[in-house]
Amino acid sequence: MASSLPNASGSASLASAGTAILGGAQVSLTLLEKAVDGTNIPFVKGVAGAALEVIKIARVIQTNREECSNLVERCTSLLVVVLGSLAGKAEGAIPDYLKRGVERLTVNFQEVLIELRIIDKRSKKWRAVLYHIDNSDRLKGCSEKLQWAMDEFQVTTKVDSCLKDLERHEELRKGQEKIQESQNALQVGQVAIQEGQVTLQDSQQELLKGQANIEESILKGQTEVRDGLSVIQEAMKAQSIGYASSSLLSTVLPPDPKIFGRQEYIEKAVKLLLSTIGAKIAILGPGGMGKTSVALKIIHDALVVELFGDNRCWIPCEQANSVPLFIELVAKSLNIPSSSSNDRLADIIAFLKSSKFLYVLLLDNFETPWDIEGQQSNVADVLTAIASIPTVSFIITMRGNQHPSSHTVNWTEPRLRSLTQLNLDAAEEAFLRISPDARGDPELRTLLQKLDCMPLAITLMAKLSEAGETVSDLLEQWKSERTRLLDQPGGDRRNSIEVSIKLSLDSRSVKGNPDAIRLLSVLAMLPAGASLVRLPEMCPSIAGWRAALRVLRGAALLYDNADKSRVQMLSPIQSYILLHHPLEQGSLQELRVSYYKLAPAGKTRPRNSEFKEVAKELAKEEANMEAILMNALHDQNGGGEEVIIASLSYSKYLYHNQPRTEIISEAVRVGRAMKSPKLAECLLWHAAIVNRQRIFDEAEPLYEEARDEFIKLGDRKNAANCNGFLGALFRGRNQYDKALSALQEARDTSLELGDVENAAWNLLDIGQIFYKKAEYKAAYSTYEQARSEFINIGNHSGSLKCLMLLGAALGRQGDHDAAQSALEEARLRYTENGDLYNAAYCLWYLGTTFRQAMDYSLSLVKIEEALEEFTQIGNLPLVGMCKTQIDELRVLLTNER
Repeated sequence: MASSLPNASGSASLASAGTAILGGAQVSLTLLEKAVDGTNIPFVKGVAGAALEVIKIARVIQTNREECSNLVERCTSLLVVVLGSLAGKAEGAIPDYLKRGVERLTVNFQEVLIELRIIDKRSKKWRAVLYHIDNSDRLKGCSEKLQWAMDEFQVTTKVDSCLKDLERHEELRKGQEKIQESQNALQVGQVAIQEGQVTLQDSQQELLKGQANIEESILKGQTEVRDGLSVIQEAMKAQSIGYASSSLLSTVLPPDPKIFGRQEYIEKAVKLLLSTIGAKIAILGPGGMGKTSVALKIIHDALVVELFGDNRCWIPCEQANSVPLFIELVAKSLNIPSSSSNDRLADIIAFLKSSKFLYVLLLDNFETPWDIEGQQSNVADVLTAIASIPTVSFIITMRGNQHPSSHTVNWTEPRLRSLTQLNLDAAEEAFLRISPDARGDPELRTLLQKLDCMPLAITLMAKLSEAGETVSDLLEQWKSERTRLLDQPGGDRRNSIEVSIKLSLDSRSVKGNPDAIRLLSVLAMLPAGASLVRLPEMCPSIAGWRAALRVLRGAALLYDNADKSRVQMLSPIQSYILLHHPLEQGSLQELRVSYYKLAPAGKTRPRNSEFKEVAKELAKEEANMEAILMNALHDQNGGGEEVIIASLSYSKYLYHNQPRTEIISEAVRVGRAMKSPKLAECLLWHAAIVNRQRIFDEAEPLYEEARDEFIKLGDRKNAANCNGFLGALFRGRNQYDKALSALQEARDTSLELGDVENAAWNLLDIGQIFYKKAEYKAAYSTYEQARSEFINIGNHSGSLKCLMLLGAALGRQGDHDAAQSALEEARLRYTENGDLYNAAYCLWYLGTTFRQAMDYSLSLVKIEEALEEFTQIGNLPLVGMCKTQIDELRVLLTNER
């Protein structure tokens, strides 16, 4: 048996229960619950259950009782209207649009329920006083939301009534056809009667009576059809202007919002309004930047209120999906009554021209009418006509970066810049206003940075925090869910980041450019944005990239960096594109290849003249390079040997600048899986990076595996190098005997193979063993020999390293002036070469030398400088070492005083 709602008598009982609830009777709540239990229709139970939960919580909240009572009244009235309109209907008989209306109501009730739970939590003890005003604002907002929901549902039911009239008209039409058939049958009957018996006259009289009844039914049916058609025509007329007479189109000015970080922007806008009669101001920017809130803040400014008074009009253009409706919204905001002219724009212009007062109009979300297909010129005509009236100022808020009708509207100068993301302090303040319990959370700022400080994203995330989610949990969820975390089923641009972004993507300009979404998908792969110089190389198959770029900039889906050399997108937009518009394989491979070509520049060494310039350029692309390489390494179709070679080259750049292992360790994993001939080299550089990070326990097995792989390849030279690196590693662990043995073996093999360069490096490492054993004279002489070998073969990098170590050895032997001279020369040359790591090490050795000379003040200065440079490089072990020595030096300085 089909599920259905209670019949008309059941509706009466619902109404009675609702009336009793408004009177405060507890028993009525039970009656209403029983009435709701009379249906088995899931979506109706859902809306009723949510509404009842709202009523229950609102009745027990201890503070703000007047607002709570108003909310209970609004909620009960809406529930009675909904259930009453569906009374007696089987589930299958409820049309889809009514079902969707009920589902939207469920979302509204659920949003109100969240607000009430927050208020209820705040209504205990001291919090009630602290949050009284904010609770009042929230409760009023809930009541307004339910009033709008009731208006919308009543319009839906009006449409339902019109459709019923149409069905009735169809039934009457079928009735007329049956009447006609009956008349035909009567005519046949009359012929038969004429040929019949004496009863013919009596039969004719009966037939005449029947015909009279039929004619009466026809007339009655026709009247009903006309009445029904009249109702339908009125409804269709209302629909053609978007139900302009309905309270759904509320143009009541919303309250003054609380916003953060926009004070300077608002002050500039207020100054423009006050200093220019007939000011024309546009607040532009991406969706979710708080344009509406900023605009409302402007027209609620005390000076603006003083100038314009009650003639500050809000026009919610997001409802204006047709030009007539847009015009009607403007008329309604101005309280212009209907006229017989049938020209509402003429009515508006005449009204404004005849007024003795100044007006300011806020055309909010103006992109909706502006993007109506084929109607932009008509919308422009309306805007231009209003702009021509000198006593009328207006502010528009609009997605994008382009002023509408720039050729016909004289926009007030200087124009406001497009709204961008909040600064970090303002973002934190906005988050804490909604979720004050997150104050002091060490991860909060990290979360806000992940959201690029976008106001809408902050608001939605803060609501999740307020509902009980920890900042740490939200960070983890953002990594996996991205914009889905900030989406609400049935939500709109105000409470769903995904809906907000999709509106921008669905704009006429973006949809009208065939390359726009594809280019956006390319750029979403690049967290650091794209260099405009390199962009053609990144997407060679997008011939119209320049036009697409203009469109995306205009739609505020992209923005330029400070020097306009790169284009970027906000993090929430990037996440949305990655989720919903992933880059297709062909374009993805083009993008990868462009970075594979860039990676070999990383092989440039600090001693090369071009190293500093290469490092500077690669530094700009680090985030992108790592994103592309990781994406390819995780993809079975990522490029095979090509991506391993690129990862290896890039890791050599990291080794000399900011040693990190994420890329090279993943390249090792892939190399092992595919048995790459480059595996041995990847292992060697992986070991070198972790060794430079002083993670010796990880480095040793990597060096050993690399050595074994080189031996398999028959590469004795690099196998010997691995032994040399192992020797240096053992030295770092103070395993001097093992270190000397490995280094001597490596040096002997290198000399046997004629590899003088690596033999010299082995000798340098042997000198460092003497240094660590405090045998400084032996260390000094060994460094001198190694430096001589490097100079003989023209190896400047090796000779410079020896110079630095000679300075360190001189300092240990008490020759502080010579040590300082050698170390300062070495640092100067390392700095010129762009070798940040060894330049920082020279500072550390200088600090150590001054300490040995008991010049603790100068020693502290040098070690602090070294700390700063090691921090920039990201070498945490050396950072820790410097901090320890700084603490020791401060103690020594205190004792010295």
